[in-house]
Amino acid sequence: MRPVVLDTSVALPAVLSPRGYRRRLLVLLAFGALAARRELAHSEAQAMRTATQPPTRELGGPSAETLAHHADARYQRLAAHMPPGCPEHWRMIGSQPLLDEYHRKLDQAGPKLDPALDAHRIEIASAQLQAACATITDSFDPTLIPRYSTDRDDDAIIHTALLANAAWLISDDRKHISTNPDGITEYHLPDHERHISAVTFSTFTDLLTDVDLDHIDPTLLATAFADTP
Repeated sequence: MRPVVLDTSVALPAVLSPRGYRRRLLVLLAFGALAARRELAHSEAQAMRTATQPPTRELGGPSAETLAHHADARYQRLAAHMPPGCPEHWRMIGSQPLLDEYHRKLDQAGPKLDPALDAHRIEIASAQLQAACATITDSFDPTLIPRYSTDRDDDAIIHTALLANAAWLISDDRKHISTNPDGITEYHLPDHERHISAVTFSTFTDLLTDVDLDHIDPTLLATAFADTP
């Protein structure tokens, strides 16, 4: 797995702009999220099949086998349109404080990116960003975490990446997060050996060698998040 965290400076254009490379990256990360849910569903179904004392009846809702079938169908539906050999190991990681920050920035800055953005579409965009997350970290109190940057609001984003042990924190905020003019800014979790690297989107795409974003259709976001399996 190659976990990444998206700063709002990348996540908002990705979810609001219908085309472009940030949207293509979000489709790739949605593919990773569907792969992760498929893996989990199949693992749970296998555990049910091999349980020493399997339940004699379902307690309500679809069976583990049905959920695994639906997860596989959603994955296959998107996989059919992705480039041949497209990697599924790029996984977007979120946290509740980061999701809250996405929603706050959608409210505040979203209309600048899309003047037609209304409350309903903000909720849809927020839900899509949450759905694109393959994993949500343990929650934390943003007021109790270390200071990493000169903007306290950005510290929750950096802390999320550190908790996730992310391969990259992708941010176009050169003032507060991706501050190193040489391209990579390092952050460390105090009293731990864990560290993460923050890069701008353009630097990340230069490092992205296992898939060409030109070959990813940005309109596939709707396919990735369709309700029906």
